[in-house]
Amino acid sequence: MDKQTKTIDKLAPIPMFYQLKQILLSDIESNFYPVGTMIPTELELSNMYNISRTTVRQAVLDLVREGYLTRQKGKGTIVAKQKLHHVFVQQIESFNSEMQRLGKIPTTEILGFKKIKATSYIAQVLNLANGADILYMHRRRMVDGEPIVTIITYLPFERCSFLIKYKMEKESLYDLLSLNLDTRVVQVTRRIEVTEANEQDMKLLDIKKGKPIQLFYTVGKNKEGVPIEYSIARYRGDRSSFNVTIRME
Repeated sequence: MDKQTKTIDKLAPIPMFYQLKQILLSDIESNFYPVGTMIPTELELSNMYNISRTTVRQAVLDLVREGYLTRQKGKGTIVAKQKLHHVFVQQIESFNSEMQRLGKIPTTEILGFKKIKATSYIAQVLNLANGADILYMHRRRMVDGEPIVTIITYLPFERCSFLIKYKMEKESLYDLLSLNLDTRVVQVTRRIEVTEANEQDMKLLDIKKGKPIQLFYTVGKNKEGVPIEYSIARYRGDRSSFNVTIRME
């Protein structure tokens, strides 16, 4: 739609602030307002669409809260980097594959990769004996050079020790696990929570303390229903959103 044809319908049952929000969102997504540029001021938007500044402010604040815009003191309201729209909550797909499909460049940094003893809780999740040997892996995943998520993964050592010979910063964990039928993950259960960024998040994810972190607990099982993977992922809430499709039969 041409920019000049977008108007606010004051007779429509849809609130005017929401109409403006959708117009601005469309302009952002179409790159009419590129990342890093300022959108018009509240007064300018009020004059452009012949609506009150209160209505404008409500629309803009919604987009700020949702991460599409950011307010910078002394500069104005800036178009922020857009969030990555993940679909991994509804399908089994490696991080690398998902990012490449989105046209992004994924990279991985291995922060820790070693054999350790399972705590009672980890042993319970992986259906192992207390103190059993497990593989511990801590990764930081980047997209186009920007840190997006840290992941701590626990795997049963007896089944997954073959992973040690691979350079995990270059390989997909799920692709490697699929090399063996008994370690191929075919079913995952995920629990999702929201928490605040802690000191480690500040350091590893370049995020301010207290900002939202999307927390995922994942248990991956093989075709026999045996737990193969337990992962805890901490996603930057300002850079990630997660899409879920529900179909009624």
